[in-house]
Amino acid sequence: MPGTAYAYWLEQWRSRMSRTSNVRSILALASSIVSVAASPAWSQQPQPAPAVQQLLLQRIPVGTVLDRYLESLRNDFFVVDADADGQINQRDIDLHTVMEDIQVRTNAVRTVMRYDLDGDGFVTEDEVRRGMTYDLRVQLGLAAFNKTNKAQLPGAGPDAAAKQIDHMVRTIVALDADNDGKVSMAEAAKFGAPTNRVRGANGQAERARQLLTIDGASKGTLTLAEYQAAGESLFRQVDTDKDGVISQQELSDFRARAERVGCEMPAASEKAKVVMLSSYETEALSSVTLGLQDNVVHAGRVVVEPGSEPLYVVIASYSPTIWQFSGAVERVERLVMTSSRTGPNSGDVNQRSLVGATGIAPERVHFFNKSNCLTYFNETPSSASLQTIAAIRSGAGKAPETVAAKYSVASFKVPSGAIESVPEQKKGPLIIEKTQGTLKVVGDASNVIVQAGPSRAKDEMYRFSPGGVIEIDVKAVVSSVPATPYEVLPQQAGLVQLIASGALRQNSLGEYIVREKIRFPAGLYGAHSVTFLVMKGTPYPDGDPGHSCVIVEETGEKKGGGCRR
Repeated sequence: MPGTAYAYWLEQWRSRMSRTSNVRSILALASSIVSVAASPAWSQQPQPAPAVQQLLLQRIPVGTVLDRYLESLRNDFFVVDADADGQINQRDIDLHTVMEDIQVRTNAVRTVMRYDLDGDGFVTEDEVRRGMTYDLRVQLGLAAFNKTNKAQLPGAGPDAAAKQIDHMVRTIVALDADNDGKVSMAEAAKFGAPTNRVRGANGQAERARQLLTIDGASKGTLTLAEYQAAGESLFRQVDTDKDGVISQQELSDFRARAERVGCEMPAASEKAKVVMLSSYETEALSSVTLGLQDNVVHAGRVVVEPGSEPLYVVIASYSPTIWQFSGAVERVERLVMTSSRTGPNSGDVNQRSLVGATGIAPERVHFFNKSNCLTYFNETPSSASLQTIAAIRSGAGKAPETVAAKYSVASFKVPSGAIESVPEQKKGPLIIEKTQGTLKVVGDASNVIVQAGPSRAKDEMYRFSPGGVIEIDVKAVVSSVPATPYEVLPQQAGLVQLIASGALRQNSLGEYIVREKIRFPAGLYGAHSVTFLVMKGTPYPDGDPGHSCVIVEETGEKKGGGCRR
């Protein structure tokens, strides 16, 4: 199995094992690993360039010569070689981690204990408030002056300083783990823990890990000679005129080439017609997910019209999508697909897009190793469409003859570019949610519904996804990452599914009552978020609730990002 595929699935396996005891799910995951390993569309893709190249490139300033560059790498090596033994390995990572943790704790204690006004080694809420009031005395004074004299001196908002004080008080008091009314030095060391972990991603321990990914590193060890050899190789790639000096143009050109690594496209044949399709999303959801269960995957159709001319089809979307090809599919000599999403509610430009297709042979499908190679668009001409068309012209050797785009689609036809949507009469009416007060509707209100009560899951499903859920044979999917059936369908379709199974029911307020072990449907963010009530004796659901509010009856605890505190 290719290294990237193995690493990807090893992480997914660990994640799945930690979140579920569903044996059927785990067996399906294992089956996917085997099938994907054998997939030509997966295994034949080039591996992405190592991230360490960017680290080395940052150390090549304009105007530098090779000897000076190698000297800077030597100094850099000694900084990363924590135990000064002439090589970088796991011991250096461990030592850097210890020293960085000490620095984090020292900074945390220093921040909190500066409010130990009586010097007894503890910090109380009163001391934090008094200390912060002293620190912000100027702002507080100006605010009081403005209020008394009805003035508007700059930097003297009436609430800004008070909010800062309250925030610091809450933050420090929350460190009081034993609830004795005061924060000790040991408790103070936990100040800013999440932020400190993020900062650690840029520390020397992380740099050591990056350096150990250099091709010259062998058996987990990197020597100075290997590090400088890697640097010299990069220098000579940048120095295209071979004069021993790096110019601004050479550096800019190399960076532009580096950005396109992983974005290579097969050339279009001489007779092929290039067709570009783009959308934000499709109007239907897929019954199959790509990668993780927490990914929301859409489904759309592409109908290939009769003809003899070969087609080179490029599709860019924002949302993860599986495109179902039908019709004269033998005309498609190449299919190139991408989306902006690489994970649950996220997009990492250095990872593969979540996208797939059915009806096209795997050897004709091409995926990028990065998610930012082509930009989706829903209007043409537009700045995004012009950039994407230029990238296709450069990569495929031909500009698209047909360009079709729309925000949301049900299907495309190629090569004509015709777009189809769910018929207007099948789409739901305009729904205005009204919880209180009065609402005046002027004009024709025949297709307007004012929803005064709670929404129903099925109505919401067709409002968000008028095309419903498209059943897809997982074995027929050619995809950038492994395809597996959903355990629970995404978004409101999953809520409908769970209600139908009896695992969920809605009360009169529209809240979802959980009485059996379930998995949260993927993608319950924004307008898709709901409220779950996990009843006593019911295991907490698997998966990600997104922005939904989850209230646990047994403890009264509120979880999730959508709860009002």
